[in-house]
Amino acid sequence: MTSQRRAPSATFWSCALLVGAVIAGAGWFLYSEHRIAGRWGFSLDDSWIYATFARNIATGKGYSFNAGERVAGATGPLYALILALFYRLFHEVVWSAKVFGIACLCGSSVLMYLAARNLTPRSHLRPLWVGLLVGISPSLLWGALSGMEIAPYIFLNCLGIYCYTKERWILAALCWSLGVWLRPDGLLLALMGLFLRPKLTARGMGTTLLVVAPVLAAFFAFNYVVGGRFLPNSVLVKTHFGPGVLPQIWEMLQRWAPLWGLAMRRWDVPEHSIVLLPAMMIGAVLMARRFPALAAFILGLPLGLAIFGASSGSHGRYMMPVIPFGVLLAAEGLNHASGRALGRRWKVGLFAAALFCVAWQVRSVERKGIVHGWNVENINDMQRLLAETIRASASPGDTIAVNDVGAMGYFSGCYIVDLVGLVSPLRSFPENLKQYRPKYLVIFPAWFRQYAAVNPVTRRAAFYDADSAWKYVPVAGARLRTNTICSRDRMLVFARMSPDKEGPENVQMMVH
Repeated sequence: MTSQRRAPSATFWSCALLVGAVIAGAGWFLYSEHRIAGRWGFSLDDSWIYATFARNIATGKGYSFNAGERVAGATGPLYALILALFYRLFHEVVWSAKVFGIACLCGSSVLMYLAARNLTPRSHLRPLWVGLLVGISPSLLWGALSGMEIAPYIFLNCLGIYCYTKERWILAALCWSLGVWLRPDGLLLALMGLFLRPKLTARGMGTTLLVVAPVLAAFFAFNYVVGGRFLPNSVLVKTHFGPGVLPQIWEMLQRWAPLWGLAMRRWDVPEHSIVLLPAMMIGAVLMARRFPALAAFILGLPLGLAIFGASSGSHGRYMMPVIPFGVLLAAEGLNHASGRALGRRWKVGLFAAALFCVAWQVRSVERKGIVHGWNVENINDMQRLLAETIRASASPGDTIAVNDVGAMGYFSGCYIVDLVGLVSPLRSFPENLKQYRPKYLVIFPAWFRQYAAVNPVTRRAAFYDADSAWKYVPVAGARLRTNTICSRDRMLVFARMSPDKEGPENVQMMVH
C-alpha cells in the first residue's frame, strides 16, 4: 500500500520539476528578449506569416495572407488555425503564441518522462533525466518562443512516442499523422508509424491505415482547395530534387551533428553534450527490433530532407524533431554502456554523465537565450521597422513588393507581392514589377543584383519593370550592426517613379 501511494507522488513531483525547468528556461529567453530587443516580437520573419494568416482568419477574411485572397502559404495549416483562435479570443498573437509554445514544451517534457517510464517502470531518475534534457533543450526552447509551429509539432511527436513505447501502435501513428498538419515533412514519421513496428501483420497495417489515411487525405485536400496543389507553397518553393544528392546528404549531416555536440565546421555551436551521440547510437542498436521507428527517425529525417533538396532552416529548426527521439535512445545507450564499462559502479558513472549533459545544456541555454533576444531585435529593427515606416507614408491598399513577407504583411497595411513566391504566383522580378506596379519595393538588394541598373555617375542602383515604364530608386533603409537571423545586414526601400526622375541624394538609413 505504501509503495502504491508513493509512486503517484513521485510522478507528480517529477512532472512538476520538469514544468518548472521549462518555465525557468523560457523565463531566461524572455528576459533576454526584453533586455536586447526592447519590445516583444518573434525571432523569425516567418512567424509573422502565421500571424497574418491568423488575423485574417479570425477577422473573417478567409484563409489568406492578402485579405480575401485564398492561398496555401502557411506551412502548418493547423497552427494558423490555432493562432486564429487565440487572436479571436485575445486580439493579439505574440503572447498567445509564446505561452502556447511554452505549454507545448512543458507537455513534451512530461510526455518524454512518461515514455521513458514505459521503458524502465521501476526508475524515476532516468526518465526524469530524459524529460529534463528535452525540456531544457536550447533548440526546443528557442522553437517554443519563436512563434513558429515547432513546439506543437514536437508535442504531437512526443505524444506519439509515448503511445509507441506503450505499444499502442495505432494511436502513435495517428499522433504522427496529425503532425503533418503542422510540418509536412512529418509524413516521413507518419509512414514510419504505419510500417515500422514489431510483428507487423497485414491486418494491423490495414487497421492503422484506416485511421491514418483520412487524416493525411484531409491535409492534401485542404491544400489543394486553398492553393491548387497538394502541399503548401512554402514547401514547394523550398524543396527540389537535384542531381547532387550525396553532397546534399553530407551537408545535412553536417547540420545534424551539432545537435549532438559534434561541431563539424568552425562556426558550429554544439547545443547538446557530445556524450549523447555515441550513447544514442548504442541505444538505436539496442532498440531497433523492439521500437524500430525510434531508431530509424534519427537519421531518416536528415536523409529525407537532403533527398528532397530542403534546407535545415534557421537554427536547424527542421532538424529539431529528432531531439526527443535521440534523447530517449541516448538514455538507453548510456545505461547499457555504463553497466558494461563500470560494472558495480555503473550508477555512479551514469549519474556523472547525466549531470554533465544537464550542465552542458544549462550553459547552452544561456547562450541561446541571448541569440534569441538578438533574433527578435533583428526582425523588429529591420522588417518590422520598415513595414511600420511604410504604413505611415502609404495609403491603405497600396501595393508593395517584398522578399520577406511576414512582418511586411502584418504591419504595413498594404497589399503584398511576394517576390519569392510563398504567397504570390512565382514570376520573374521584372514581371512582378510590371504586373503589380508596386508603390514601394522592399528588398535585400544583393538578392536581385542581376536586375539592377547602376548609374555610372552616382554609382547608385535602380530597378526597372519589364517594359521600363517605371523605375525604382532607394529612399530609405535599415541596417543591422549585430545580425543573427536576417539573410542580409541591409534592407532598402525603393520608391516607384518615372524613368526621367532622380531619387533623393541621401537615403535615410536607420541603423540599429
